[in-house]
Formats: sequence, C-alpha cells, structure tokens
Amino acid sequence: MLLVIPCYKESTRLPDFLQELCKTAEASQLPIKILTVDDGSGPEEAELMFSLVQRLQEKFNLLLDALILEQNQGKGGAIYSGWNEADPQMYKWIAFVDADGAISPEETLNFLSQTKSGNKEQRTCLWSVRVTGEGKEVNRTKVRQALGNIFRSIVKFTFNLPVRDTQCGLKCLPTKAYQKIQNKLIEKRFVFDIELAAHLTRQGYKLKEIPVNWHESPGSTINIKSAFKMLFSLFVIRWRLLTRKS
Repeated sequence: MLLVIPCYKESTRLPDFLQELCKTAEASQLPIKILTVDDGSGPEEAELMFSLVQRLQEKFNLLLDALILEQNQGKGGAIYSGWNEADPQMYKWIAFVDADGAISPEETLNFLSQTKSGNKEQRTCLWSVRVTGEGKEVNRTKVRQALGNIFRSIVKFTFNLPVRDTQCGLKCLPTKAYQKIQNKLIEKRFVFDIELAAHLTRQGYKLKEIPVNWHESPGSTINIKSAFKMLFSLFVIRWRLLTRKS
C-alpha cells in the first residue's frame, strides 16, 4: 500500500504527525509505504520537508523520499501526483490522509487495516466519514459543522453519491481502480473527492463508509473565497458528468 500525505505549507503541523504515523504504521506490520508530497509551498517549505523526511528515514524504512511539486496544483493534484508513483505490481492499494492530524495516526492505521479482510476482488473503496452516534467522536466548531452540513446537502442533492461525507481526509482504493479512471479526473482542488467518487461508482466500485474519530485542527486553508470556488467547482463537475457519460 502507498499512503500519500498532501502538504501545502505544513511545516508546523506535519513533523509530529508524520513521526507518530511512521511509528504507528511500523508497529501495525501493515505492508505500507508513506510518501509526503509538497504542493508547491516554496523553497523554504520544501527544504524543511526534505530535512524532516531525511531525519525520519534514519529510523523508518517505510518512509519514501519526499515528492516536491514546483507549482501548486491543489490538494487533489498533489494526491494524484503521489498516486501516479504507485506501480500496481508493487502497490495493490493507494490511500491518502490529510497532514493536519485531524485523524490520528492510530485511527488512520485502523482504517487502512480494513484492506486486509473481505475485499479479495478489490471492488471496494474505503471512505472515511465524520458521523456522530456510531461510537466515534467528531469535534469541530459549530460554524464549521453548520457549513459542512450545508455542503453535504448540496452534494447529496446534486450528485446522490452513496456516502454521507465526501470530504473527510482519509480514503483508500485499489490501485487498478484509480488507473481505470485517472485520465477522467480533471478537478485538482478541494472538491476533487466528489469527482473521484462519481467516476469510481460509474465503474461499478463500492464506496464503503468507515466512521472515524475526527478532531478539528487549527490552520485550515478553507475561507469564504475558497467556499464559493468549491460551490462553483461542484456545478462544473456535475456538468462534465452529464456531458460525458462514460
């Protein structure tokens, strides 16, 4: 499995999260490699990531050399750039987790361990969801919760996807599934998840919801301007799906 961590100016939040993630992954004995991708954060951030990764590689063989993108491509673009490095003969699964630590390393590995059971034909993709009342904790501000609920309602009405939460930052899918649809994936920024989910379901893949503990982390890059861009992107994606049936 190849686990990608997309990063944009994450030199503050990434170090603790990455070190703990490497420890947890090593202890889990899950066959996994971890790849950090810097999404055009600039020379200073790139150097900090290089130094961090080199230092941790002395302890953890599962950590790959950092991938540095010269220009910002968006979260989806960074993830896809990492996934494009995955040889399907070597990695049967590809995944990503956000660098902010909202989903803990332990929770991340518990989620990824679901690939070990009941999915031999690799027709199922794993989708983390933030839902309360299912034995999981979801801690976020009331404002973010309200905005999230509105966004979910718009997505449900517009796309009718088989998952309640398209935006939670932890997902895993068969490498072959990604390869089947990668040339159709145009959206590279915050709502890339929706286009990804839509094309996977069109190809007959099941999206399996897995509730996770989620604790909001300060330093979000989403603002009002970004929110409007996300809404606009939703309708662009919908138009593309309507005009491109296959």
